[in-house]
Amino acid sequence: MSNTNETDAFSADLVSGLAAFDSKNFTMAYQLLAPLAAQGSAESLWRLGMMQMNGLGMVENQPLGFENFVHAAKQGHAFAHHMIAVAYMTGEGVEKDITKAIEWFEKAAKFGLPGAMYALGMLYEDGKEVTKDLEKTQYWYDQAAAVEV
Repeated sequence: MSNTNETDAFSADLVSGLAAFDSKNFTMAYQLLAPLAAQGSAESLWRLGMMQMNGLGMVENQPLGFENFVHAAKQGHAFAHHMIAVAYMTGEGVEKDITKAIEWFEKAAKFGLPGAMYALGMLYEDGKEVTKDLEKTQYWYDQAAAVEV
């Protein structure tokens, strides 16, 4: 059984850490969120991953950021799925792999993220890294439009 005071402190640190992140006080966000990420908080892991990937308030460490996205995704964090796809698409923090990028964008799309759906539509429309497929292009653009209504 969890101690109520520990739960309250965890919640307070998470709220404060998210507020610091949102106000771009990344040093404070890191101080508050890193211990929570170490305890497995998906939201904290994702935010830490964003800071590490982009060098926000710290030295950029894309492989570590990618790793934190994976830990958050294992807990069902929707945006972590999207960021893993972006990493595979761009080769940031991991070896570029368009097939894996598509797999992860599709996983993110299952969470109803229009950005992932648009990314899939653009990849199939562009046809540079995957075979051009206008049917899939239309499908993903329609899915994204339906979510945003």
